[in-house]
Amino acid sequence: MDKEHSLISGQLDKVELQYTPIETISDTVSALRDSFASGTMRDISFRKQQLRALLKGMREDKKNLLDALYHDLHKSHTEGLYAEYDAVEYEIGQYLDNMDKWVKPSRNALASEQPAFLLSKSEVRKEPLGVVVILGAWNYPLRLIMLPAIGAIAAGNTVVLKPSELAPHTAQAVQDLVTRSMDSNVIRVVQGGVKETTELLKEKFDHYFYTGSGSVGKIVARAAAEHLSGITLELGGKSPAIVHADVSDLVPTAFRIMWSKLANSGQTCVATDYILIHRSVKDKLVPLLVEAVAGMYGKSPKESPDYGRIINARHWNRLMDALSATEGTQIAVTDDLPDESDLYFPPTIVDGVRPGDSLMKDELFGPILPILTYDTLDEAISLVNSRDQPLALYVFAKSDSAEAVISRTRSGSATVNDTMFNLASQTNPFGGVGPSGVGRYTGRHTLDTFSHHRHVMKRPLWFPSPGVDSIRGPPFTGSENSWKTDLSHQMVYPTLWSLRESVLGKLVTLIPFWRMLVTIPGFLVAIIKSKPVIRRRKD
Repeated sequence: MDKEHSLISGQLDKVELQYTPIETISDTVSALRDSFASGTMRDISFRKQQLRALLKGMREDKKNLLDALYHDLHKSHTEGLYAEYDAVEYEIGQYLDNMDKWVKPSRNALASEQPAFLLSKSEVRKEPLGVVVILGAWNYPLRLIMLPAIGAIAAGNTVVLKPSELAPHTAQAVQDLVTRSMDSNVIRVVQGGVKETTELLKEKFDHYFYTGSGSVGKIVARAAAEHLSGITLELGGKSPAIVHADVSDLVPTAFRIMWSKLANSGQTCVATDYILIHRSVKDKLVPLLVEAVAGMYGKSPKESPDYGRIINARHWNRLMDALSATEGTQIAVTDDLPDESDLYFPPTIVDGVRPGDSLMKDELFGPILPILTYDTLDEAISLVNSRDQPLALYVFAKSDSAEAVISRTRSGSATVNDTMFNLASQTNPFGGVGPSGVGRYTGRHTLDTFSHHRHVMKRPLWFPSPGVDSIRGPPFTGSENSWKTDLSHQMVYPTLWSLRESVLGKLVTLIPFWRMLVTIPGFLVAIIKSKPVIRRRKD
């Protein structure tokens, strides 16, 4: 067993995170599939009961969860609360308050649009997919596994959770929470590293949900493709912050950029990865960035109880390698130095970075902030567009300039005059585009992700009459069947306003119930000329 992945140390007793025996993984998935097939999750009140049980368990385990986040990432209790715990509790509250409304079928008055569906009843039901797997991330190991789990359960699925083994304290805390609070027929946890995850991905799931790197995302995508199952990938990318010449106030700009860069020691998928600064404001902004660091963490962030640590030595060395290869100039920010033994990496700002620099190759996922300078907004936009679509894009500028950037770029989300705070808006969808992710979630969007939107139509057998009903099938040839062409067009696909060329034709569409009215002549002809395909027998 890889000690880097599994050793739990720190203030807790030194123990091993117990990996799930590989030979039991298939039985775990099968048990949840049997549970789903038995109808365990059909009852919405039962789903609510499970969410209430989860809420109760979280409140009872609150200190344990926050302690676990501290041990894994040196995440302070305050940051653990607002960035992770509170987000999960709020999500449960959203579902308990709104679930009845969100799962309710949507109904469409088809006949008002297409007369062929007169007397038909049509609705779209949100039905569970089945058994789903959620593979969590190590950087926000509570939030990023529990938010999708809440929506998956609310949608009526049974769930397998796979926490990240790189955050072992939280992985164990999540397992304890789920096992103690929730029904094992609804949700179970699989622990492990590469071997266990590989075995888990051999199983058939009805939806795969993964948060993490693009390289592992491709592996998960291949597993989903093997079963033609749905997939959600929450990945990342190099999310830029553009600071234009017409930005109204550089003080909050500097604070908000450095806040997103340094929260969780830069290990956030939507953190500002690099800054594009207009040359005219760079010399004013850079000192403010340095001042923002000191204001939040002091001149020695290593001593700050609020500054995080890099998750492990491998990632610490990855950051050191990228920094040592840069051709940019490091700006003095703090009084302390990187410390591998403590996994401490200080806030680092690098000026004079060029697009081909070592710091611009991959997502940094750490507290290093490269600065690139531009002269025109077109230049900044071109640089953003020359790279893969990021998970987030931030613009500090006046409205017209900001809109020019947003309208000419692509990203998972875009925020004007702020960074990363949009994540707290859990009524809106969160997700990437292209290499930064596939699909979306949070709030009701998670329920939609884990639901099949099933169209259900109910039609009477007595309407229309057998003769008129023959409009849909042969024979179509012969003058006696010409009425079918005219009436089918009017009933099924009436010519809409935008499809009409004459003024008179367009005016017809302004008449109330025009779709019904235009079918009347054809109906009369059909009644006269139509013949049923099957003759009704008297016996």
